[in-house]
Amino acid sequence: PAFASWPDFRALSQREDAQQIVPVEFGANYMEAERNELPLSFYLDYLTHIEPGETPEPLSYMAQYPLFDECPSMLADIATPEWLASTGRGDRYQTMAWIGPAGTVSPLHCDPYHNAFAQVVGSKRIRMYAPGPDDHTRLLLSTDPLQKNTSTADVFDPTGPLSDLPYIEAL
Repeated sequence: PAFASWPDFRALSQREDAQQIVPVEFGANYMEAERNELPLSFYLDYLTHIEPGETPEPLSYMAQYPLFDECPSMLADIATPEWLASTGRGDRYQTMAWIGPAGTVSPLHCDPYHNAFAQVVGSKRIRMYAPGPDDHTRLLLSTDPLQKNTSTADVFDPTGPLSDLPYIEAL
């Protein structure tokens, strides 16, 4: 139902519940971002003015926000696949939403909960490293208590601390 109800950002911004105030981060990634709160409709209207594939400066990103808890009518447009509804304990801890233009990046991190990931528009590169005994040292985990699951290492640095670790990557 969401594909029919939300054909583009403009249509989504016209919904009554798009007046919900959401956090939008401005910066290269969430470790370096300034967070502002604004109506979802305003942010979606801004995104409609970005050409496909263009990376705007500064980057902006609505990240890890429980949008569907705040806008339940939007959740009604999302069908949970049967296999997901019957996985694990059969409950749903949280459903989070991320909205942003091309070029947005989440630093290497370890999510505290199991995930089912769905990319609705665009593409996302996901890189996974196997856990190891020296992760705290090797991954350069943040000392910020709110970001202790996030690495400060640049996964794309060919001489960085992760350069010799095997990984799996998917697009």
